[in-house]
Amino acid sequence: MSRDVAPVCVRTGNWELVTVLMLRPRKSYERLKKYRPPLEGRGGKMRLDFNENTVGCAPAVVRALRRALTSDQLATYPEYEQARARLARFFRVKPEQLVLTNGTDDAIKVICETFVEPGDVLLVPAPTFPVYQFFHEAAGGRTERIYYDENFRVPLREVLKALNKGVRWAAFANPNNPTGTMVPKRDLRVMLEVAPETAFVVDEAYCEFSGETVLPWLRKYSNLIVTRTFSKAFGLAALRLGCILTNAETAETLRRGQNPFAANSLALLGALAAIEHADFAHRYAAEVRANRAKVCAWLEEQEIPYVPSKANFILAQLGPGAPEIGKRLRGRNILVRDWNYDPRLRGFLRFTIGSTAQMRTLIRELTRLRGLIETRDGRSEWSKFAKFSGRGWVS
Repeated sequence: MSRDVAPVCVRTGNWELVTVLMLRPRKSYERLKKYRPPLEGRGGKMRLDFNENTVGCAPAVVRALRRALTSDQLATYPEYEQARARLARFFRVKPEQLVLTNGTDDAIKVICETFVEPGDVLLVPAPTFPVYQFFHEAAGGRTERIYYDENFRVPLREVLKALNKGVRWAAFANPNNPTGTMVPKRDLRVMLEVAPETAFVVDEAYCEFSGETVLPWLRKYSNLIVTRTFSKAFGLAALRLGCILTNAETAETLRRGQNPFAANSLALLGALAAIEHADFAHRYAAEVRANRAKVCAWLEEQEIPYVPSKANFILAQLGPGAPEIGKRLRGRNILVRDWNYDPRLRGFLRFTIGSTAQMRTLIRELTRLRGLIETRDGRSEWSKFAKFSGRGWVS
């Protein structure tokens, strides 16, 4: 039998078992774990589960999209040059430094398809956004994780040891998802300079909420790649538009093997309208930062352990009752992210920070569920589900 097919037993409509031949995927695909997308049926609910803009995009963006919804516009393939130039001005880079993608997920996929050979090593902190590992391992690579220390910091010494052994690329969401923590710029600078042949991807999906960016560093570091998205502060998650920003030579290499029509016309129109009215996103981000401080203050008052965050979400340790709390909140049309599927984050829920009214509702409902919440010192709670060693927190 050919190695390209494999026998699989299936049951027919008459409940008879028959053997059929199925096409065999690449070995790297056979080992892939399924990604966990958002649950269906989220419309009309308070979306505090996937770190989206919880109030929606600027009204001017909706008006621009409505004007663009003509039969001729929908029948025409996208054109990119003018949009790339305008977006580049917004990000303060040259147009040749910008690659348009179908969201950040697609940006990571393009990076992996361009640079990753079977056996190559990806270095990531743990826990982090799973898409880096997902697409890297789909390309046949293997992943090395550096676990957070007891203060929720990525231990630089361990990172440098790993880099010294040889790493094809490293990915740092800054702020990180799901912890909301930052890798200090001084640490990032050391990494970039110690490993000039390693590609460093800094994912700035939440930079509007942290107020920090390394985009100006593109002038100095040829091994730096920055990704941005319009899915978070700008409220365009449904349109799927992201950007890769790097040096012109790397950007050209990335475009060479990319889907030539990765971004659709409506996504481009929405993004251009969004940057024209960027003050709306900036006001929303400011409201989120203020509400983040209020929610943290409430958690402190209630002695509920949480991770100090620079993003539009907070990861909190509510104890063994966390899954039930998430279920009951969903019953009240409030969606939050349950991280119990990760063995290192059992008992944790992640709350997206939204408008003042939404956070008032969240706190009210959590107060109603107070009897299900376990409160202890934050550090002892962290050690409850993981064990600290010289290499950080491990299960």
